[in-house]
Amino acid sequence: MKLRLVVASLLLGFSAAAWGNANTGYDASLEGWVVDSKQQLVWMRCSLGQEYREGRCLGEAERFNWSEAQARIDTLASAECPWRLPRFHELRGLMQPSNEATGSVPMAIDLEYFPDTPQGWYWNEVSAGGHSQQDCFVDFGGEGRTRCNMGGQFYLRPVMALESAAAHCPAP
Repeated sequence: MKLRLVVASLLLGFSAAAWGNANTGYDASLEGWVVDSKQQLVWMRCSLGQEYREGRCLGEAERFNWSEAQARIDTLASAECPWRLPRFHELRGLMQPSNEATGSVPMAIDLEYFPDTPQGWYWNEVSAGGHSQQDCFVDFGGEGRTRCNMGGQFYLRPVMALESAAAHCPAP
């Protein structure tokens, strides 16, 4: 309870103008995390396999099959740091109009907050439209897209509920 109060105090103490983006509702003042006030979530800034340093996600993002993705989340999650797979609508909620910076590949995710996000599909926990749990995906490349009913090895960006986040949870 005390840790949650610390996180809540930290987050309430930051003004949107100084620490976050009023349009996106993102706050990246905590190292390796992005607080998404619109969805009341905390995201890892980097895809699993990458490490956040000096404003970048360094290294190569890992791809996982469905059972590997579940096992990796189980390894990361604890009572104090309840990382989980995002739900389809949460992951899709990160999509935005493509931002074409000169000389870069257009991406449908805010690269200021989620730098070096690779193009490719991302796993999610729950599906939309009556599909089974593991068959709807989000790709932030280009204009962004969603698709259902496919399998393979995909990227992973863990998330946790803002109310559950502890101040000392490390982002791997």
